[in-house]
Amino acid sequence: MVGMIADVVEREEGRRIVLRFVSSETTWVWDWGVFDAGTTPAAPTSLVRLTITAAMRAHAAEAGERGLQTAARRALTEMAHLLSGAPPPAPLKGSDARDRERAQKHRAMEPPARGEIDMQVVIPLPVDEVWRGVLDASTYTVDAAPGERPGVVPGTPVGQLGELRYVVSSLGGHQFVRFHEVVGVGPGHRIVLRHQSSSHPTESVTTVNPHPNGALVRIVCEVALHGENAQMVDEARAAFRAHVARLSEELVRRASADPEPPSPEA
Repeated sequence: MVGMIADVVEREEGRRIVLRFVSSETTWVWDWGVFDAGTTPAAPTSLVRLTITAAMRAHAAEAGERGLQTAARRALTEMAHLLSGAPPPAPLKGSDARDRERAQKHRAMEPPARGEIDMQVVIPLPVDEVWRGVLDASTYTVDAAPGERPGVVPGTPVGQLGELRYVVSSLGGHQFVRFHEVVGVGPGHRIVLRHQSSSHPTESVTTVNPHPNGALVRIVCEVALHGENAQMVDEARAAFRAHVARLSEELVRRASADPEPPSPEA
């Protein structure tokens, strides 16, 4: 699962919103407008208009225009389905067959190179405080470059099984979103995340245990990469190393920023 990112570039409350998608080479601008279409014997009705614009090379303009028309029709049909219960858009012709073909080719590739990453850090804070920080998705920066932020996908259970975390990442100069699902919590101070944005989803296990100097945070993760990407195991290990360092710094910073509890009155 990989998510796209859109900037809100214009907004008129209740009437209009303009989105600029920034996760692809060709920037799409989606202009949504809502108009009062009067009333029917059953209920008031609205007219929704969607205009999509994109800059593209001349030789691709004709096919690109057809693609924009298809995208607009499907987006309007999907919105009507979600808001009013109208039928959903039909699957794109041939999309299922193409997906099956890609999956078969991928499975036919040579077995992936596998490697285990085992990182740990001692954080000079109480175990319960560190555990709360580990459960907080805003501290999960294993995929994030400086300036990028993680968070929780709205509608998923925070800190529980099924929570879906996102991390904004950059690839080829474009931003996109990677997802990590909480598939295990406990026993004890233990959380398991499944990395859902890779061709071979793997899991990382984070534990928090007492240490003479505070709390010991340990992350164990297996990575699986194909062929020429095998050297990326070392890059993944470096990313986890940076993550545990940032985690320690952030939790210590938060603890120092919290006001001290008032002293009891004599």
